Amino acid sequence: MIFLGALRYADVPRFGFAMLLLMLMTVVVVFPFMPNLIRAGFMLKVSLSMLLIASLYTLSQSRKFLVITGVLAFPTFITLWLPVLYDRRAFVFLDNMTNLLFFSYVIYEVVVLIFSAKRVNRNIIYGSMCVYLLLGLQGAFIYTLLELWVPGSLSGEGLSGVHDITTFIYFSFVTLSTLGYGDIVPATRGAQALTSMEALIGQFYLTVLVARLVGIHISQR
Repeated sequence: MIFLGALRYADVPRFGFAMLLLMLMTVVVVFPFMPNLIRAGFMLKVSLSMLLIASLYTLSQSRKFLVITGVLAFPTFITLWLPVLYDRRAFVFLDNMTNLLFFSYVIYEVVVLIFSAKRVNRNIIYGSMCVYLLLGLQGAFIYTLLELWVPGSLSGEGLSGVHDITTFIYFSFVTLSTLGYGDIVPATRGAQALTSMEALIGQFYLTVLVARLVGIHISQR
C-alpha cells in the first residue's frame, strides 16, 4: 500500500519542521488573539491554508511523499473554504473530515521519522513538537465531527457551535494536556470515550517520546 512508506531524514527539507511548527503556533496560539471583527472564520481558514502549504513543503523533498500529500491536500484545500462560501452543515462535515485524513497522514510520516532517527538534533525536536500540536488539532476536527453527527455530545457555557472550531481546538488541547477546566464537558458516553482516549494518547506520546529522545542522546554520547 502507498501509505506504508516511511519518511526519512533526507526527505525533510531544511527548515521544514520549523516552518510547520510556526504555522501550527499561528493556528493554535496566535489566531485566538485576533479581534473578532477581522476574524469571522476567514483568518482561521487562511491560517489552516498556510498550515497545509507548510505540510506540503515538509514532505516535498521526496517525489513520492509530495505526490501523496498533494493528492490529499487538494480536496482538503477545496473543502476548507466551502463553509466560508456556503454556510451548510454538510460542507462543515467535509471540511473537518478531509482535514482529519490529511493531517493523520502527516502525523504518521513525522512519527515514523522521529522514532527511526539515530541522532537527536533541532529538526527532530521541532518534529516532535509538531506531532503534539497536530494531535491537539486532530482532536478538534474529531470533536467537531462528533458534534455534527450527535448534537449535544459536548456541553458547556463556552460551546458556541460547530461552525466555530476555535472552541473545539481549545477543548482538545485542554483534554490532551489533561488540564480539564470543566467549562466544556463531554455529555455522552461516546464523547467521554474520545476525551479519555485523547488524554491517554497525549500522556503516552510524551512519555514514550521523552524516553526515546533520552535513549538516542545517551547512545550519541
